[in-house]
Amino acid sequence: MIRILIAEDDPAVATMLEMTFALEGYTTEVVTDGAAAVDRLAGAPVDVVVLDVMMPGVDGLEVLRRLRGDAAWDGTRVIVSTALASDADVWAGWSAGADYYLTKPFDLDHLREVVSRMALGVPVT
Repeated sequence: MIRILIAEDDPAVATMLEMTFALEGYTTEVVTDGAAAVDRLAGAPVDVVVLDVMMPGVDGLEVLRRLRGDAAWDGTRVIVSTALASDADVWAGWSAGADYYLTKPFDLDHLREVVSRMALGVPVT
């Protein structure tokens, strides 16, 4: 069973993602801020994190840096999902350790495909 953590502070987006992934048969959990994401990631492992950047408190890039700084999470795939689309923002996401950088608004079918490939261990380009 693939476990997905959705770290998203917009309730509409979080609900949409949670429902979409549940329909795909994935186990999902939602947190709404960066501190909650850090706390949750200190617990049981997840396979994929869909991580918003602009969240209250600890931002998503800091969550990602902490995740990548802990060897226990080496196999966890992270999709950064954000409205920040400048070259500098995208570079910051890749530099922090994102496996995929997805700008909002995004195509839900594309995100489903990315998660599906990650769940199967297939490279995402």
